[in-house]
Amino acid sequence: MVRFKNRYFTAEIIPLDNGHTVQPLNLKTYDILKSVLAATEQIHGEFGAAAIKNGLDVKYCNESTQIAIIRCRHGPHRLLASSLPFLSSIGKRKVQLQSMYTGATLVKCYKFLKKFHQEKMNEALKMCRTEEEKKKIFEIMSKTKYGL
Repeated sequence: MVRFKNRYFTAEIIPLDNGHTVQPLNLKTYDILKSVLAATEQIHGEFGAAAIKNGLDVKYCNESTQIAIIRCRHGPHRLLASSLPFLSSIGKRKVQLQSMYTGATLVKCYKFLKKFHQEKMNEALKMCRTEEEKKKIFEIMSKTKYGL
């Protein structure tokens, strides 16, 4: 029996709406998969799309933090990593994908996200002047999956 190795890409999805984000970013896993495949096919051709298609999956997608974790097989993950910066739209929305972390396990990606959210929360708490503002920020940031 052969074990398949995977790689997990943690990426932040940044909407490009000319400075104003009125509408929430409705992320569907199918739309992310379709746009990732299209970007890979555009950069690497049919070979690249066929290589990553077998193990491609979106394991985590959070609309409030705009972060997604994309799984790919080890080997063709290099093709996916090189094509992620060229992703320009998901569905009908113009976005920019910023790769944050590449891990071998999903648990390591979750640990990275927990640390990342903790750092963001500390930055936001330093900007607060009153205790009420700190409580508001703590409530908003603690709604993530990681239980900060």
